Amino acid sequence: MRRTVVICTVLAAFAVPATALSLSLTPGDGTLVIQNGSAPHGAVVTLVLRGAAIGQITGYGRVVIQDLTPDTGTPPEVTGFGWYKRIVTDKVTGDTADVWGGADTLRFRAVGDTYRITIYGSDVDLVASGNGNAILAGSPDTPAHDGRFSLNGGDFHSLPAVPAKVMIAVPASAAG
Repeated sequence: MRRTVVICTVLAAFAVPATALSLSLTPGDGTLVIQNGSAPHGAVVTLVLRGAAIGQITGYGRVVIQDLTPDTGTPPEVTGFGWYKRIVTDKVTGDTADVWGGADTLRFRAVGDTYRITIYGSDVDLVASGNGNAILAGSPDTPAHDGRFSLNGGDFHSLPAVPAKVMIAVPASAAG
C-alpha cells in the first residue's frame, strides 16, 4: 500500500512537468511514458530524442546521457546519484557520455537538445516528449511485473520481453 502511494505521488509530480512540456510540443511531437520499468538483463530503455525527458530510478540503477548537440541547450540535470563518471563513447571523435548511478532514488531531466539516454535498473519511471526513437525491454521471465509503457498517447502495455524499437512521433496526418 505504501509503495502504491509513493508511486502515485511520483507520477503526479511528473504530471506537472509533462503538462508544461505538452504546451510547447510542436506538431508531430510524440510522447513515451514508462511506469515501474524493470529489465534485469539490460537497459529498460534507450532513447534518442530531440525534446525533453524527465524520469527517475527508484531501485538500484544507472542513467547514461549523451548530449548529441552540445552547447545548444541546457545541460542535463541529475540528482540523488551515488556516483558519477564520464565515459568516451567514440575514440575517433572523442565523443563522451555522462553516467550517474546508485541505489537510492536517482532523478534526471534532459530538456532542449537531442539526447541519447539509456536507463538501466528497476522501478524506472520516464516521461519523454519530442521526436525520436526508443528501444524498450522488460523481463522475459516476469513479463507481468516488468512495468508498462504508453506511446504517443496510446494505451498502456507491458514492456516487451525482447528489445523492441518504437518511434516517438505523431504522424503528420494526426498532428494536424
